[in-house]
Amino acid sequence: MYGLKQRISSVVDGVGESEDILHKFRNLFPRDTQDVLAVLILLLVLPLGFLIELFMGWYWRTIILFLLGVNAYLNVYKMKSIGPNGSTFELPAIMKPGFHYCYNCQINMPSRSHHCPVCDKCAFRRDHHCSFAAVCVGHFNQRYFIAAVANLWITTFVVLTWNWTFMWSRLGTLGVLQYWQILLPHLALFFRFISIYQFFCVMVFVLTATTLMFLTYLAAAQLFCLYRGQTRVEYLLDIHAYNLGFMENVRQALGRRWFLTFISPFISSPLDSDGLSFYTKQAPSVSQSTKMI
Repeated sequence: MYGLKQRISSVVDGVGESEDILHKFRNLFPRDTQDVLAVLILLLVLPLGFLIELFMGWYWRTIILFLLGVNAYLNVYKMKSIGPNGSTFELPAIMKPGFHYCYNCQINMPSRSHHCPVCDKCAFRRDHHCSFAAVCVGHFNQRYFIAAVANLWITTFVVLTWNWTFMWSRLGTLGVLQYWQILLPHLALFFRFISIYQFFCVMVFVLTATTLMFLTYLAAAQLFCLYRGQTRVEYLLDIHAYNLGFMENVRQALGRRWFLTFISPFISSPLDSDGLSFYTKQAPSVSQSTKMI
């Protein structure tokens, strides 16, 4: 009888573990339409600007940038799998200083956490919702977001110079009055000033240039917030309590080994904060230096 109970217990535990794994696997896939489109762009459209170079014989520099690209995608995976809240599941049932009650989640949440309408849950030290990974960027996964942006920026910048040369080699010599064919390739194709292949070359360059501008904006936004010791939400709410100086802000966001986080997402970089409490500029109690929302 005892052996039967043990077998039943082991089967129940196995079913529970399987359901937990299945739940984590499902969470990797986006549900919101905007997130689905953004993830498809990241995984399918973005590599188009790079794949052309694989057939041009520039193997050594292509391999180097390929490794940077892989590192960026691994950071995106870690950003999604770890999430803004990490493995923190237990939150206090009573209202602690600095905490606020989330009526959507119906739980007490720590300071700097905010509810995401897309994820439909609160994120620790929420910065913004990243549709390209279908997850919020927050306390425990911001390092992966910044590393992914940095690696993609380097890759895209170099690829843009390649695509510039590649595009002109296919278009040939154009006069000043013919530059409109690059600015308006759809019209140039419609009136048959360029071929379909030339149109494709121009569009690849435009895609790469647009990606670089967007990545530059993301990098500038992150540097701005790190300099001010704020998340994007705190910038909009004009909260300045957590500005400890630029380098200390970087260490609080990226961890003690922040300079190694750009090399690999698998390098450990422990954070000083557990996501439930944070150091402040004047160092009084959190409740005195945090706006209650």
